[in-house]
Amino acid sequence: MLQALGRRFAATGVPGGRTFTASAAHEYQSRLGQHYHNTLRDDIMILQYTPPAMRAKQEEMNAERSKASKEGATDWEPNPNRMQKSKPVRPKVPVCSAQGTPFVKKVTVHIRCREALQNKNHLLSSLMALQVITGHRAQLIRSRSDVATWKLRKGMPIAAKVELDGDDMFEFLDKLIEVVLPRMKEYSGMRMSSGDGNGNFTLGFDSSVIGLFPEMEMVYDMFPLITGFSVNINTTAVRNRDGRLLLSGLGLPFMHMRKPLTDELALD
Repeated sequence: MLQALGRRFAATGVPGGRTFTASAAHEYQSRLGQHYHNTLRDDIMILQYTPPAMRAKQEEMNAERSKASKEGATDWEPNPNRMQKSKPVRPKVPVCSAQGTPFVKKVTVHIRCREALQNKNHLLSSLMALQVITGHRAQLIRSRSDVATWKLRKGMPIAAKVELDGDDMFEFLDKLIEVVLPRMKEYSGMRMSSGDGNGNFTLGFDSSVIGLFPEMEMVYDMFPLITGFSVNINTTAVRNRDGRLLLSGLGLPFMHMRKPLTDELALD
């Protein structure tokens, strides 16, 4: 409507010979997204800052270490009968800057239904549960190969997933961290050793957790089958340490393993 009004004034003309155009801007932003862009991003950049002299020394030490490992590999001859496994090349740690600060790229909510092997209609409950807790239509996942042990054939529907990004992603994480996790009685946080080495983390929950979402409270009894789900958090961090720093700033708890007390420090 505003655009049509602007075109009308541009065609008829206004006093002074000036015209204007109007457009509706996207002003909505989730609470967790505002917290990241206004506060958390600057804090992470400060915590990750490394002085140039120390960074140059670290790069020099890494170069010497890689050179020593290559020179040591020439002392023995490789066995041609054994397959040489090549390790994947890890990305280089970017220089600390506002553009290089890690952030959450996308969140994938996944449900795998075993009962779908006997009857594919059981997967409808998983599809509807994902749509209720995320607000997006779930995507069906089919098997890629045949497995005779599990009576699985290629092309059978076995799971469902939803990929979230942008404000919808932050809304789901905010709901998971602030509402669902505090309701879990036996959840103390993620382990410090969790992660795939590149800053990505996965949380697995059983079938009782999906009923803790506010959207599922009123319609929980309408689902004939409730299964567990997993949440995969994909970040732009290149190390688990940077990913933990990001997720802990967003409010996700991590469990610190405490060392057992010795006999001298043990309380009577």
